[in-house]
Amino acid sequence: MLASTTASTLTLYRHVLKAATKFPSKNRLGIVAEIKTEFREAKGVTDGEVLRKKLQLARDGLDRLRAFSGLDQGSAKWEVSLKGPYDGT
Repeated sequence: MLASTTASTLTLYRHVLKAATKFPSKNRLGIVAEIKTEFREAKGVTDGEVLRKKLQLARDGLDRLRAFSGLDQGSAKWEVSLKGPYDGT
């Protein structure tokens, strides 16, 4: 099970980084650096509940990054639909 969790976490990490590099922000490089730091700091987490929450937060962040990354930056009208905020549970 640990190997599958590690593989899925690595896949999630790659997807989050890819979406962050397309995020329309002047602080894009800072966002990417923060993502890398967060994942590195969480590398040693062994508590299953804490890990589950961190992974859910990363999935929610990925949804938000993807929602904004696909926007036409030249357009005067942007519409974004999000599932809802991460509630910490």
